[in-house]
Amino acid sequence: MDNIEVSLRLIAAITHEQLASDSIDEAIQAMTRVLAYLNLQHVDSLQQTNTQIKSLLIQIEQTFHQWHKLQQSIDKAMNFRLWILWVELGCTLAVLYWCKTRQMKNCFQLVANTKPPTNFPTLESNFHREEQVAFICNLWNAVIANPLAKVPAKVVEEMMPELAEVFFHWMTVAMRGYETIYIAHVATRFLDHVNMVLMDSMQLENALVIVATCKLKTENLNQNAALISVATLILSALNRTHRNPEATKCLEILSAATVEELSHRPFPEPQNPTASVALALGIAYLDETRHSIVSEMSGNATLLCQFALLRLVSFQLLSSQLKPYDVGAIMDYQARLQQRLKTMILESSHADLQEYSLRQVEISIEDMIDFLCSSRQIYLALLDALKKLLSPSLFLSITSNQLQSTADHSVQDEHRLPPGSKIVAFIQRFYEAVAPLLEVLSNRYIVRSFLALSRMEFAREICASPSVNVPMQAVTKQLELELEQSPSTSDSIFAPIFQSHTARHHIIIPAEMDVIAGCQTLAIGLMVQRKLRILLFHCASLSDDVLTLIFSGLYNVFEPVDAFAHRFLNVCLLHLHQFFPLYSVFPHYLKKTLDAYPIAASRQALTKVCGTIFGSLFDSEAFTKLAKQDTVSTKIAQQMTLWAIRKCCDRCNELFIKENGLSPSSGVGSDESSEQNQFPTKVTTTLTVANSTRESDALYLANLVFELLKMAPVVILKVCAMEVEQLIAYWVDNLSILRQLKNALFATISQDCEAEKRAWLAAWYIEIDRQYPIASQAAGKSRL
Repeated sequence: MDNIEVSLRLIAAITHEQLASDSIDEAIQAMTRVLAYLNLQHVDSLQQTNTQIKSLLIQIEQTFHQWHKLQQSIDKAMNFRLWILWVELGCTLAVLYWCKTRQMKNCFQLVANTKPPTNFPTLESNFHREEQVAFICNLWNAVIANPLAKVPAKVVEEMMPELAEVFFHWMTVAMRGYETIYIAHVATRFLDHVNMVLMDSMQLENALVIVATCKLKTENLNQNAALISVATLILSALNRTHRNPEATKCLEILSAATVEELSHRPFPEPQNPTASVALALGIAYLDETRHSIVSEMSGNATLLCQFALLRLVSFQLLSSQLKPYDVGAIMDYQARLQQRLKTMILESSHADLQEYSLRQVEISIEDMIDFLCSSRQIYLALLDALKKLLSPSLFLSITSNQLQSTADHSVQDEHRLPPGSKIVAFIQRFYEAVAPLLEVLSNRYIVRSFLALSRMEFAREICASPSVNVPMQAVTKQLELELEQSPSTSDSIFAPIFQSHTARHHIIIPAEMDVIAGCQTLAIGLMVQRKLRILLFHCASLSDDVLTLIFSGLYNVFEPVDAFAHRFLNVCLLHLHQFFPLYSVFPHYLKKTLDAYPIAASRQALTKVCGTIFGSLFDSEAFTKLAKQDTVSTKIAQQMTLWAIRKCCDRCNELFIKENGLSPSSGVGSDESSEQNQFPTKVTTTLTVANSTRESDALYLANLVFELLKMAPVVILKVCAMEVEQLIAYWVDNLSILRQLKNALFATISQDCEAEKRAWLAAWYIEIDRQYPIASQAAGKSRL
């Protein structure tokens, strides 16, 4: 008794400065002794206690009120540990006064209306996981577990609603504005904490079930999401060791209502009220599998588990500091969910849930990709990380530098701009968690699962391990098997794939820089290439879609994508005229190449593409097997050839303008080593001579045009020359460029030219020289 009186005098003498101080060990010890003394009092015999005990209780109550006045009168927050003890004191007094309504209500009112302590969880400190866990667990002990630990069942039943109100009140305040993040941080540890505290207290469990079930009103799901989320965790913890039919039924009803909400928005953002409730349910179900031998799980529970897993692995999209669970825990959850999902996907009665499940995964993938493409800074961090992880040689450096130079360097949220290594680690964890789920879902949705995996193909490149490759390999194999088994219905597989692919576009990231879309193009393109026979003979109407797919990969920053697109188009131009007509392939191929030159398309690429295109045009039957008179096909071939030459000349003019007028330094040439070409020997020799002069990009293209003119069939040589003449005529008033063009033309036609063509071209050049003289050139003097 003397110790209690000493402790009371100590805490009664505490000042407002001491309440906010960190040096409070003595006060904590004194308050702990007072609480221990109160816990020894029996509420039923409180009225019969002696005068000394009653006097002590009055002093304790006065001290409780005194501390409240002190903390309300100061600007600083009360020390967290003292605040928790003070809350416990108020709730314990309320329990002791359970039959005295006025005094009891007064205690609850003061506890509910006091100021928050130091280290109180707030939206501004939403990364501080340990503070959030400490608050909810300590608050649980102070408000519910300790005050009701040794009181009769009737008092527990009477007081539980009031105490629960206090607990839910402070939790709602602490979680406000970031409920989903808070639940993610505290769920598992709070579940374990409640389960441990209530393990041997059936009377507390029964009373909590009654109170918690009253809070889980599904019609208020969006209005009271924070309260319902916490009540969900409490009920789930109670259900672990002692299955309560009422609690189980309540959780099932809440799960059904939450899944109904998810049917409208399968993967709501963290700010959505439904997200916090769904996450609380999902984590509770996932944790239940660690503590229970029950193997069955409802379809609703499986869907909620999946939501929880996807949300947990996606939290870093909000901030790189949000890591509620370590990698081991996430993968443990993933393995458990995968087994549950395998069961659900086989149940025909779960068709709606299977659809919701796939949509959840699809949306989570798009959220991840949208984040990576949400700003050029984040995307550049990804690109730099990819270069380091894979190989810089697999990326076009000129194109990468172009994006760097156009990046918006305005200030961004530093938490949303993690270093490249963190981006890679996040993508790896995301892929390892999500890809196996799609492998399971492919048993019901093969095409959409393949598409979803192809969207993450860039992530598979990052992971680069045999085990990680399994889902994509298995789904692709299954898809190709279905194509082989039912080729007549293959359009039902190919059509949605092409349609979905063409719908993807990010405005911030230029198309040629989109390595994410590029890797998807490569994944789909390789599958199409392997099953091209089926596509061509059974889905001929989709040939344009095939070309759209392939063209989207041209000059992509990721070199394997670009190389694949060129190989595929070369095959189309050289061997597949029956399915991909020359005139439907080469115009866009040429235009895209000219537009990409010299930034994305190197001189080597330009030379090779033009060689392939014009070689196909010049070798077409329209020129090699001419009829005695012009045919329609010959006229069309001639028009298309002239159009191609005109496009090359137009691009040449554009480059000359940029180099000599608007931006003299914009022309970027390739190294000499990269300027080897794929033309026949007679062309190669000339271009090698020209390359040694390190001419500008515009002049390089002009030289290429002159070489192509020299290769033209004799029958169209004249009309081709007339088209090329327009290039020279365009610069008649710019003697510097005119001189360069005439010199290049003369050098080209002077070497490695067939005798018949050389004679005609020489005569043509004399006429050009006469019509477009250079002032410094002697009048009437010819170079031939």
